[in-house]
Amino acid sequence: MKKLIFYIFGYYGSKNAGDEAFRLAFQELLPKGAELRFIRPSELAGNIELVKQIHHQVADGSVHLIVGGGAIIGEPYFWEHIPPATPFHIISADIGSKEFLLSRYTATLGYAKTSWIRSEADAQLLSDLGAGGPFHFLPDIVHSLAPSPREVSQVESMEPQARNLKLLESMAGCCENTMPPAQLRNKNVAVFLSDHYYDYKTIGAANVLEGIEREAEDKMYLRHLRMAMDELLQYYNLYFFSLSFWYNSIDSFVGYQLARTSRNAPLYNLVNRYLEPAEILALMPYFDLAISMKFHGLIFPMAAGVPVMNLGTSKKNQDLAKQMGLVSVLPEELTVPNFLQTLKQVESLEYTTSVAETQRLARESILTAFAQPRLWD
Repeated sequence: MKKLIFYIFGYYGSKNAGDEAFRLAFQELLPKGAELRFIRPSELAGNIELVKQIHHQVADGSVHLIVGGGAIIGEPYFWEHIPPATPFHIISADIGSKEFLLSRYTATLGYAKTSWIRSEADAQLLSDLGAGGPFHFLPDIVHSLAPSPREVSQVESMEPQARNLKLLESMAGCCENTMPPAQLRNKNVAVFLSDHYYDYKTIGAANVLEGIEREAEDKMYLRHLRMAMDELLQYYNLYFFSLSFWYNSIDSFVGYQLARTSRNAPLYNLVNRYLEPAEILALMPYFDLAISMKFHGLIFPMAAGVPVMNLGTSKKNQDLAKQMGLVSVLPEELTVPNFLQTLKQVESLEYTTSVAETQRLARESILTAFAQPRLWD
């Protein structure tokens, strides 16, 4: 039997745990024994021969090209480097924030074969656009990942105090600061902040006045967020993760901003290095709940059965929250009383059960989709 070879085109290799989680998911989901070649836009931008090679290999049927995942459809730097006139499979992608550019890429979309879009709304929009297809909704393939059953069983067998101490010890090697063991609370919260928390407003100010207003709103939002975190510290151990750790996106910066203005800064456990997605997934069973501005900061806890609250305002976060029935607190709604009230909902057995069932169905639908016979023919 001929060996299956896949080129997988995405933003790999930039210390973004969400993107690298796609790498893990593809390794789990694609046929065993297949050769996977992960490539990024900069590799194709600077290598015309590789572009031609991929085109010819796809044309003669010796390889398959997968585009995804991520918020990439319509993203110029990404989309314009897909080898021209080359059939491809879209897996776990969405339109992102550049919907207005879609018309530039309708011809390229016509070469899409299997098209699994991780946003229901975007799948419908692309179908209505009439550019190739059909486009089907399939949950983000990172939902297919999970901590090992052995890891989960070990954590579940621990007494709460021993569990919390073990987590503190495990995090000590990747945190700028960890709290004193004597001050450990009873429960743990994973916090996934984003240095793009300001997505709810236009990033570029049109004039000086708008810039001043924008800066004031940002400061107010961070103040309310810090107050909410300080309130949580009465009951929970807080661990601040950074899913992006590259020159153009360093999420840990926001955690430092909060700690800087908090009298409780010594209790802020701040991760100060990049963690691989497998490391993050292995840690998730130690947590009682999670709070996230990040898209995959919502999925990592769900994959481990941990209830999560959404603080993210990006389109992809809002789509995911709607699809998975996750509760959200928007920037304009963020006050300490509202935050704590929403947190009670996240802590409830009803919400935990609902999120777990939604996660189970998402994983099942992904495994079923990839198990289709002759999928890559």
